Amino acid sequence: MLLGIVLHAAISFAPIPWSVKDSQQSDVYYVLFAAIHGFRMPLFFMLSGFFTAMLWRKRGLGGLIKQRLKRIALPLFLSCLTIVPAMWAVSSFVSRPSPWGSQNAAVWQAVVSGDTDRVRGAIESSEIGVDAVSQDGATLLTVAVFLGHTDMVEMLLQEGADVHQRNRDQGTALHSAAFVGRSKEAAILLRAGADADVMDTNHQTAKDLLKIDFGTTNFIATSFGLQLDEQELKANRADIANQLGVQEYLGSASNDSERPVWEAIRGLLFQFPVFMHLWFLWFLCWLIAAFLMYPAFAKAFRIQKLPKWLVCSPVSLLWLIPLTMLPQSYMSPGSFGPDSSIGLLPIPSVLAYYAVFFFFGVIYWDVDDSDGRLGRGWMFSLPVAMLIVFPIGFDLVTGTFGVISSPKDPALRSLATNFLQALFVWLMTFGSIGMFGHLLHRESRTLRYISDSSYWLYLIHLPLVLLAQWFVKEIPVPAFVKFTGITIVVSAFLLLTYEYGVRYTLIGRILNGPRQRAGER
Repeated sequence: MLLGIVLHAAISFAPIPWSVKDSQQSDVYYVLFAAIHGFRMPLFFMLSGFFTAMLWRKRGLGGLIKQRLKRIALPLFLSCLTIVPAMWAVSSFVSRPSPWGSQNAAVWQAVVSGDTDRVRGAIESSEIGVDAVSQDGATLLTVAVFLGHTDMVEMLLQEGADVHQRNRDQGTALHSAAFVGRSKEAAILLRAGADADVMDTNHQTAKDLLKIDFGTTNFIATSFGLQLDEQELKANRADIANQLGVQEYLGSASNDSERPVWEAIRGLLFQFPVFMHLWFLWFLCWLIAAFLMYPAFAKAFRIQKLPKWLVCSPVSLLWLIPLTMLPQSYMSPGSFGPDSSIGLLPIPSVLAYYAVFFFFGVIYWDVDDSDGRLGRGWMFSLPVAMLIVFPIGFDLVTGTFGVISSPKDPALRSLATNFLQALFVWLMTFGSIGMFGHLLHRESRTLRYISDSSYWLYLIHLPLVLLAQWFVKEIPVPAFVKFTGITIVVSAFLLLTYEYGVRYTLIGRILNGPRQRAGER
């Protein structure tokens, strides 16, 4: 839970989509984000399955359901009435300029608003270069295309903008035009010599992006503040396809009359941000409901009689890695780690992915690894995971380091990246359990307190993190100073709220059960 605060504090400094983009960007924070994201929630779900099985064995199904309703379902319900609306409000607020806005930020604001004359003046006065790149790693030309500022696109090309200039994902402005359906801008780019066969880091050309479904397109576009109309997108993409001579796209798009309706419904059900960062509680509700079938399964297959080496030794990787790769293969190819799923219905592949970890935790409890065989090799598995598997897998997926050559065969590339991601998450899961079992095996009042507080801190932290990121985003100090400050200040403030407003109150009893003050009986 506490790593979630670190992850969210770091993301504004990383060149990936987020509500707040700091002026000090670095791939270091992208690496940090991916490393944490690659194992944190899978490990959480594995532990959740472990303790779900423990509660069932000790209290029965009735006791398990009662406890999970109190500790998971009720906090989720209350959070949807309070924390989630606060997140929506804060997300809207942080789109405003920060109090420390710089002159350069003012130019980019002019780009966003479509003020072509202001941007031309900034270029001619060398206030900004025609080849400038945004905080998201997008070229000035790409941003103008993405937002549909036709006059600005023409002006930038007249001022010498390179139509072949790559964004951070190695895509070009033509990729952007195809993705969001900017047919006028696509025509201008093609007249200027844009290459339709250039591939981005996901090995996709502009032609390939024409086929991405509306739900995915709108979800990504919305994260950048752009709302799309489905019918308009479809018509404009058809026009771009015609310009590129991609007749097969036109045929497939026009023959499926029911697809737009289904995609609209799917976008509403799976991608509308109902639960925000509290999605994991909703997933647990689904997985606990699925767990109700486990007692019959455990009895029929005599789970408790399974040989320990099959579950509690490195041999388990032989079946866990392929099982994890299956749902992983249905996720976005350009990001390291599992996809997010914050909508009303869990995305099936994401739910299936976390179910693997949850039910492994269930089985792990039942086979009784009391001698700690599972994580015994942590001194080997953690360094291998962090220093070898992660760098190779991350570079293959994102191309950030530019060291590992990706296989040209898409099927081979997908197999390699899925394998490395699955290997990383299981090595980190086993290694983390082994390390903490070895180093922190004794009861500690301090760690118990931190453990108790982590639930509250995670539930409430994100609106405050966003506000802190917004407040400092234009301050000209190193990213590390701002990142560290956000993490420490927000965590310290929330610990104070936990101590004096949560721990010994009704909220604390809902989250963790009753707690007594020091000296009380």
